[in-house]
Amino acid sequence: MAGAPSSTAVAGASKGTDSPTGSADTPIETSPTQPSSGGAKPSQPADTSENVEATRPSWNPQPTQADERLEVPEDPEKSSGALPSGEPRKPVLTKAPKPGAAEGKLTKGFPKDAMPLPSSTTIEWSSVEKQSSLVMVGVQGRSKQGVEEILAFYESHFKDLQWLATTSSEADGSTRLQAGFGQDTATVTLHQLPTGLTEINAAGVFTVED
Repeated sequence: MAGAPSSTAVAGASKGTDSPTGSADTPIETSPTQPSSGGAKPSQPADTSENVEATRPSWNPQPTQADERLEVPEDPEKSSGALPSGEPRKPVLTKAPKPGAAEGKLTKGFPKDAMPLPSSTTIEWSSVEKQSSLVMVGVQGRSKQGVEEILAFYESHFKDLQWLATTSSEADGSTRLQAGFGQDTATVTLHQLPTGLTEINAAGVFTVED
């Protein structure tokens, strides 16, 4: 019949009624409240366990395979690094001399072994004092020997005593030698005079037990 609608038009009208907000070919998307068992799983944080080794410091704190340990030798005294045992140093003065003072000579009991004088020395004055366990001695003289000879004389003396000695030059042109060990000390000052003689000023402090 000429006035009846075609089947194609009826089908198009039916689809347009079912999808009022979209076109006939565009499906309506829905958001399910829970994912189905076959759907994609939510994303998980990346496993960083494989990256731990990459973040280690460059010096590699892991222990080496070789088990290296420091061992104390059974007899430390026989080890190559052991210090040699030295003999105990004897005191310079074992007995306190009698106190006194003298001009032109050494006072009686002056400890020449502790504070010697080079040969050909003319004594100007000398003294010995005692205070508790300390003995203080002093002497001044003039020698025909030069500064270097007298300096070598005292350096050899203090070396025999195993004392530490240092030499310095003073502003007035004199040479000073200082030596000592423990509480024992000595100072020798040498000055070259215009006459060619060498002036000697020596002083020492020594400990005694008596």
